[in-house]
Amino acid sequence: MFKRILKIFRHPKKAWRFLSCFLYHFFRKRKGTLVMVGIEPGGVLSLMHWGYEKCFGFEANPERFEKLKKKYGHFKNISLYNVAVAEYDGEITFHISSNNNGASSSIGTFKDDWQHVYNGEQVRMVKEITVPCIVLGNFLLKNNVSFIDDYISDIQGMDLAVLKTLKPLIDGKKIGSITCEVAANNKGNVYNNLPDNSESGFSELLSNNYTLVAKGWGVLKDNTFDLIPSDAWEIDCKWRVKQ
Repeated sequence: MFKRILKIFRHPKKAWRFLSCFLYHFFRKRKGTLVMVGIEPGGVLSLMHWGYEKCFGFEANPERFEKLKKKYGHFKNISLYNVAVAEYDGEITFHISSNNNGASSSIGTFKDDWQHVYNGEQVRMVKEITVPCIVLGNFLLKNNVSFIDDYISDIQGMDLAVLKTLKPLIDGKKIGSITCEVAANNKGNVYNNLPDNSESGFSELLSNNYTLVAKGWGVLKDNTFDLIPSDAWEIDCKWRVKQ
């Protein structure tokens, strides 16, 4: 964690966003509900959970989930679930990625033309496991979650498909903000055999009720659109509900 903080603070813009996000949520009165799907143990949940009455977190990778339990298990406002979110309830094959702390793990496998080097090695899938999976819309309905203040997903190619299971909430403007990892329109999904995850697909789903307010990577700032390189495969986008 200390190394991560040092890395962030080498970049002043990222550092300011990191610090601003933490301070805002740490000092405000707890209110509302955060739903986070796909969680990095040292990621944005550590900045944001302080500001919510209830946080629901979902992580399919068992090793990452154990780290999450150790870090957040004592917080009464956080409920964690070791499941994949998918398009059906049951079990699903989950692929574990190499040498990047499992950050690229997915129910899909990499396309042949996608290349990503981390710590000097090409990221690849190294193991298959079977994990429980749920339909997020069904889960929230069963748990009486009728309004989400902030929704964040980073689920490696399945963000749009899962968000579509929340369409009743989207149509009813029952989600305050939505932040997802999306595929660049000119690149397509990084993963084989997964449905559309393009920015245009999100726009089609959300444009009636939501406005795109930020684009970049990591902690996003409203009304700020970072410069995106033309060769980028994936970016983070944030939408806010229209008033």
